[in-house]
Amino acid sequence: MRRARAVRVHLIVALLTLLVLIAVNALFSSRYPWWLWVLTAWAPLIVAHTAWARGLFDRNKEGS
Repeated sequence: MRRARAVRVHLIVALLTLLVLIAVNALFSSRYPWWLWVLTAWAPLIVAHTAWARGLFDRNKEGS
């Protein structure tokens, strides 16, 4: 449960940050969508965090 909550917080922070960056981009330099670089960098981190929360990186304790 703690892992799932941490992923949820991570996702909410990422989405809110992206919303702010999209608004800033629209106001100052709408021709070039530079916020996509942030999305491209952040998405794999969220995927890895989700995989960790689901236990995909945990070692199997039966075989060890």
